[in-house]
Amino acid sequence: MSKTITKILIFLTILSFAMVYDFSEFQTRIVEVLPRQKVSSDKGIYITYYVAKTPKRFNYLVAQAKSGGINTLVIDAKVALSPPLLKLIKENKLTKDTVATPNPWLAKLSKDLHKKGFIVTVRLVVFKDDHLVIARPDLAIRRKDGSLYQDHKWGRWADPYSKEVRLYNELIAESAALSGVDEVQFDYIRFPTEAGAKAAVYPHEDENLTKVDIIESYLAAVKKRLKKYQTSIGIDIFGVIAWQDPKDINALGQDLKIMAKYIDVVSPMLYPSHFHSGYDGFDNPGSYPYYFMYTGLKKTQEILSQEAVTIVPWLQAFNLRSPNYGPQYIRDQIQACNDLGIDTFLLWNARNVYGIPAQALKKGYD
Repeated sequence: MSKTITKILIFLTILSFAMVYDFSEFQTRIVEVLPRQKVSSDKGIYITYYVAKTPKRFNYLVAQAKSGGINTLVIDAKVALSPPLLKLIKENKLTKDTVATPNPWLAKLSKDLHKKGFIVTVRLVVFKDDHLVIARPDLAIRRKDGSLYQDHKWGRWADPYSKEVRLYNELIAESAALSGVDEVQFDYIRFPTEAGAKAAVYPHEDENLTKVDIIESYLAAVKKRLKKYQTSIGIDIFGVIAWQDPKDINALGQDLKIMAKYIDVVSPMLYPSHFHSGYDGFDNPGSYPYYFMYTGLKKTQEILSQEAVTIVPWLQAFNLRSPNYGPQYIRDQIQACNDLGIDTFLLWNARNVYGIPAQALKKGYD
């Protein structure tokens, strides 16, 4: 009997019992028996949750992506996935026995986009979490005076040392996997470093564990939880991590060599404009897209030379301290990738405005 026929028979057997189970349990069983082939981000654009929920705007971006050779959509979805778990953690009922469930909206979106030939990546902002902190202030990072820590954008942060916080985010990642996405991409999978973070207080801190230990612990748990779904695991990292300054590694908790053991994809955020004036000898790094993309990626490749991790860099698709921003600015970053043998990339624009990248891609990027 062929493997295909065997799988079909198993599927039909489970289907015959579907009516006695709720949707989430049924979906979980199907995923466990018929795992999808693992797929990772390739060439993509970022889309906010709110745009993804706005049909006219979303459909326009999908069509624009198709015409430019984009095959990956990176969609924010924590707002959609978190409510059931947020309710439990608010009531102090979140435990290791809590069962993750798929999200109907995301499941349908994933199915529809797969039919159109897209890879679906969900971006999950991990430890920077206003909703969680509002629901459970006791899980928040604080200042020395007892007030809530807030970064330079007034964002509140949950304490990564808290096992509850990590479990909450593990279950959200599993919910995404159950919803049929190809990849779960973690952003803000780090400790805060801005707006007085050096003096931040971590109520759940374990002095025997470093920040690097905590981030590793979270990724190890996620890898174990998502293994049965064949869902790729990706992380976003500050571009500066490629320079491997011990101070940055210890402050952020991001040791790329260690993190690599648990992930499939790393997406360095090597936005030229985000490097400070004078970095590597450049008065205005934002004016040198090729240099910073090429140098950062080369360093990343050297760090990961022995690791089975795909590099899918974020490109700067917005104008910030970049007087030469335009189609060529995008092409220069892509050229830097290609010159290092990297043919994957993601375009970041927080407002989801991709007119200039679309112009760049019309002329090709190979």
